[in-house]
Amino acid sequence: MLIGISIGIAISLCAGSALWMLQQPSPVDEAPAPISERARREHAERLFGGVPDRNVRGGQEMRPRWQPSS
Repeated sequence: MLIGISIGIAISLCAGSALWMLQQPSPVDEAPAPISERARREHAERLFGGVPDRNVRGGQEMRPRWQPSS
């Protein structure tokens, strides 16, 4: 009798857990606000922009770190 009750409780717990995990979340009606092109450009310039006064046109020779300076 006790074994039957414990098996019934285990089966109902497993079924309840499976239903809880498979339950689809309710759709959210709130959509994110669209971002303007100007705001995107400003964000990209802040993120990727460097120092505008620095001259980077000529570049710099790259060498491995273990190579001594000449």
